[in-house]
Amino acid sequence: MGSRTHVVILNWNGRRYVQDCLDSIFAQTYGDAKILVVDNGSTDGSAEFIRDEFPEAVLIALPENVHFARGTNAGVEVALQDPACEFVVTLNNDTRSDPEFLADLVKAAAEERVGMVAAKLLFMDRPTILNTTGICPTRDGSGVDRGWNQRDDGQFDRETDVFAPTAGAALYRRTLFERVGLFDRDFVAYYEDLDLAWRARLAGWETRFAPRAVVYHKYSASSSYQSAWKTYQGERNRIWNLVQNYPMQYLAGGIPWNGMRVLAALRRRILPGRYPPPPTMGAGRGPSFTEFATATVRARLDAYAGLRMAFQKRRMRRAYRRVTRPATRTATAGAARESRRCSGGRCPPGSCGTRRTEP
Repeated sequence: MGSRTHVVILNWNGRRYVQDCLDSIFAQTYGDAKILVVDNGSTDGSAEFIRDEFPEAVLIALPENVHFARGTNAGVEVALQDPACEFVVTLNNDTRSDPEFLADLVKAAAEERVGMVAAKLLFMDRPTILNTTGICPTRDGSGVDRGWNQRDDGQFDRETDVFAPTAGAALYRRTLFERVGLFDRDFVAYYEDLDLAWRARLAGWETRFAPRAVVYHKYSASSSYQSAWKTYQGERNRIWNLVQNYPMQYLAGGIPWNGMRVLAALRRRILPGRYPPPPTMGAGRGPSFTEFATATVRARLDAYAGLRMAFQKRRMRRAYRRVTRPATRTATAGAARESRRCSGGRCPPGSCGTRRTEP
């Protein structure tokens, strides 16, 4: 019944919510789908639960937590071993999918030039509020969720091209992985989906948004909202993404934007009463001023130490690049304009880059 699709679900200590995720994905109307669950060294019994309660799922049990990029790659590599596999869907374990989710993703990828499809994610605890309808890159190397924290009044319910999907609920064409590679394992977690989208778009693929492919997401279920570890990953990976993928003139221009974003984040730590975190954004508190500053400085130092590697990866893009430099500059500028619109003007200056969907 159509093109075979492998769904790769990454699980880490997700016993509380993985059943809803798997129940909903096995209830899909789309017929030709295989379910792969990669367990990232869970210690809460969730791997055993999945093995016992969902024997029809392929369980890939890793001995330790290797985080998102390497863990998801382990599932994608198994999926690509199936010669009939045409699409791979990556899905967070803290999600619940509508029955037509897979069918609508595959339908949106009907044209060969569409290599990625973004789903509509709504907050599970606030099902009328948008989590994301795709990612827009920003000038500092980060990304902002299109429609973040807006009420879903159908304003994004048009199938259109967006820059990137969030890997928390996304479809990727098999040939895309074969052409540009998998998620960058050096990113560990956060922005690896944006980096992959950059590589794919430089190679000539487009990203389609499928408004009827609906997923409900328990945001930051695996980590607290803007934890110190998450801050470190985002700060470091944003710089690498900027260096590896952006047109050269944006590298220098990203410096003041980066500074503005960090100053805005520091202001939120100094004045937490004035800038409280969004509701239902995961368990626990965010990092203190000292924790945030320490994570940011350490991330910058590690990012700068890895610049030689980042420039080497930038040169490697030439092997499959099809998009011209003027087209890249135009696309980047257009995405930046879209990122300013998608937040509805509600975010503090420079803060949108911290409001990314957690993969």
